[in-house]
Amino acid sequence: MMLKYYTKRYEVITQGTYPANRKKLMLANLMSEMEASYDMPMHRNPDWDMQNAEISELYRKISDSKKL
Repeated sequence: MMLKYYTKRYEVITQGTYPANRKKLMLANLMSEMEASYDMPMHRNPDWDMQNAEISELYRKISDSKKL
């Protein structure tokens, strides 16, 4: 359920007409919320990534979007 919420927020942010610096901040906040909600490890953990593949995939997608 929460993953759908985060996915929708990601889509709203990336498709919105916000200035680039605002988008980056919004994406960073979204990542922070995911880290807290899913108790994500501070450093990349392949075992956690495997057990939580959909979460990890969305998190990386958000992270990659910040670089654009």
